[in-house]
Amino acid sequence: MRWIIQRGEAVEENKPHKITFINDHLVSDGKPKSVTLNVWVDSDNLKAPVHKDGSVRKLVTLEANLQHLSEADLRPMITTRPDGKKYYVTSGAVEATFYSASTKYVLLCQGKRYDTVTAEYV
Repeated sequence: MRWIIQRGEAVEENKPHKITFINDHLVSDGKPKSVTLNVWVDSDNLKAPVHKDGSVRKLVTLEANLQHLSEADLRPMITTRPDGKKYYVTSGAVEATFYSASTKYVLLCQGKRYDTVTAEYV
């Protein structure tokens, strides 16, 4: 687990925090359709846990739709891994921008900005 904000840290509104990711998808399984990321929260502990435990819960699941990527977009993503198989390697980031009553998530993938979603708190 990698924490982007620790309890007690001042969170500056309107300042994006990047959540980076790398996702491998076997070429033999066809074009990648999506990348899914879970954002976790720990409401109980003062220190961020290293592993998911009973106090860690899922805050939001982010799914980036990759079906719109063309063959030209996908071709540079193909890499042969040590197992000898070819993979689409999707790397990018999600920018999380925190506000008083919501968080905005923006997908950055292959150097382009994609979908934006805002999660409002109830």
